[in-house]
Amino acid sequence: RQVALAVDDSLSARRSLAQFVQDAGFEVRTARDGLEAIEIINGKRPDIVLADLEMPRMNGLELAAHLRANQTTRDLPVIMITSRSTDKHRREAEAMGVNVYLTKPFAEDELLGHIKKLLRQA
Repeated sequence: RQVALAVDDSLSARRSLAQFVQDAGFEVRTARDGLEAIEIINGKRPDIVLADLEMPRMNGLELAAHLRANQTTRDLPVIMITSRSTDKHRREAEAMGVNVYLTKPFAEDELLGHIKKLLRQA
């Protein structure tokens, strides 16, 4: 089974995202912020990362930048799911190598479509 890592500092957002991805057939790991996500990724690389933008300690942009700078995670697909809908945030995310930028509340079928597409390319 493919592994998805859900990263969000909000417990409810993390739970609902994890449940959704699990229902879609993935094994799911969760992290509260970018630092915890990196620990998990270093332990076992997931197939895809679904990350919030605003988190304590290390946010989604910093996490994406870290993953892109690292040889083993450079091609790891990252989907950012955030309440920030401005072009500025979207451009920053793209500059950091985020593959897909979705705003909350997101459509579940749209998210699943992006996940499937990214995993086919990987």
